[in-house]
Amino acid sequence: MRRSVIIPVALHTFAAVATLLWLLWYFIPTGHVFKGLTTVLILLLAGWTVFKNCRREEPVSDTTVPAADLPLPDTQGPVVLVCGDRLEVLFQGSSLRKTAQGWWLRADDVNRLTDVVRSIQTQFPRQVGQLSVMYRCLPDHHQDEAVLRSALKTLRQQSKQIKSLTGFTLPVVVSAEFSGPETPWILVRGDKPIVCPVNDSPQAFIDWQQADDNIVALPAIGQAFSFIRHTLADELEKPDRLTPPVQAFSVAMRLGTVLPETQSVWSCWLYSRTCLQFSRNSGQAAPASLFPDAVLPLLAPFASTVQGGHRTRRLILLIWLCVLTALGISALNNRDLIRQVSTDLQRWNAIPMNHYRPKAESLAALKQDALLLERWQRQGEPLRYSLGYYPGQRLWLALQQAIDTWTPPPAPKPKPVPKIVRLDSMSLFDSGKSVLKPGSTKMLVNSLVGIKAKPGWLIVVSGHTDNTGSVQLNQTLSLQRAEAVRNWMRDTGDVPESCFAVQGYGDSRPIASNDTPDGRAHNRRVEISLVPQADACRLPGAKHASQDVRDVSTEEMEK
Repeated sequence: MRRSVIIPVALHTFAAVATLLWLLWYFIPTGHVFKGLTTVLILLLAGWTVFKNCRREEPVSDTTVPAADLPLPDTQGPVVLVCGDRLEVLFQGSSLRKTAQGWWLRADDVNRLTDVVRSIQTQFPRQVGQLSVMYRCLPDHHQDEAVLRSALKTLRQQSKQIKSLTGFTLPVVVSAEFSGPETPWILVRGDKPIVCPVNDSPQAFIDWQQADDNIVALPAIGQAFSFIRHTLADELEKPDRLTPPVQAFSVAMRLGTVLPETQSVWSCWLYSRTCLQFSRNSGQAAPASLFPDAVLPLLAPFASTVQGGHRTRRLILLIWLCVLTALGISALNNRDLIRQVSTDLQRWNAIPMNHYRPKAESLAALKQDALLLERWQRQGEPLRYSLGYYPGQRLWLALQQAIDTWTPPPAPKPKPVPKIVRLDSMSLFDSGKSVLKPGSTKMLVNSLVGIKAKPGWLIVVSGHTDNTGSVQLNQTLSLQRAEAVRNWMRDTGDVPESCFAVQGYGDSRPIASNDTPDGRAHNRRVEISLVPQADACRLPGAKHASQDVRDVSTEEMEK
């Protein structure tokens, strides 16, 4: 029988891809290039998986179990797959034994266990969780202990394959029947054996062995326990790098149900240790209970229907892993956010307030952090910071408290403005003349009290006229008048000529309208001002001008 797995694989692949992309795009804080390449890789792998399964059908062994022989899908209770020795005698021609507490399903050879489980998983996938395995061992029918151990190794291999198929380990019950004095079923689950007589309530083994009729069976029972421990359990549980060990869920044992055979594994074991030999009348009636039904109540708590198949459980596991990874990444993202804001706050606190330039740069970083947090408060924080870890409100308050402590630098001191003295030309000169009047000396002295030569300062003398007359004549007249004032200041104040700059502007810079007599009178003037200029005026013994003075431009001084 063959069955297609295209649709389940496609659905599970789509869910897995969606989960991985959700984790990648919303939580992993990487660059856009990395996210794009990773997304393409995930999509390619998903497409390749679906394409590969579209061209391949999963082969299933021809070993099937008829649906009529299986328990109904809506039933509850354990379904025990029985394999091992002489099952035809145990089941007496049928393949299923139904009881009120569970079912016994014949699986025959140990090698068929995986195929039977696969068949059940195909027809009734929910019932896989109700399955368990019972290995029936009859040591009296084994002549070679190596053959018996080989069957147990096969059981371990089948358990490994079943776990790979279903995703979980099925409980394994070991049932051993020996020749000897007839006893009820003895169940070992944990460290306290329980005796389960037919049609009677179970009782502790220590109570059962005190009856007079049961004393004769005690030596054989002790050796049977020893055989199970040193042969069966040893082979199932010993370390093996290829197959994991199998821990028996429980052990069911009884004596007197099989005919003893000479040179069997059990007879040799018993005789070598106790010198006992048992015989049984071939006409003796078979025991009333061939199955250890008392095991079924022990298996019931571990038998439940499966919600989803193996791929579904893997998908759920992947989703859980992605959720846990998202929680971890969200915590890391919030830790990085806290670390970034804390670093900016530490830098802010470490810079003195009077270091204005680095303090302003640190303030800009704080404001940028605060604006980002404010935007997240209005629009909602990004998903990668959510899941209960986001500390935005606390960080925003800390940033605002730091920003409120900012003290702006004091206003810069005003740059020195040159003092400008305006002299009326008509008071100093006759009309059209450039020679100082005899009475102009007093006016010059009173007006030029604040004009003193300074090292590194230039005395600028500029002459101006109205627009009466030609431009060239006005230009020449203004320059001559400025030179006349310069000569008077040089000669009177003993100031070197290098401290002066003489300029004649003519009528090019009026300060009033030339359309009226009063305006023309204002435009006829001589202006004297001090302008900072490095090394412009070097008095004897004077030092160079300071750097602050050099920074003031001549153009600003002339305004």
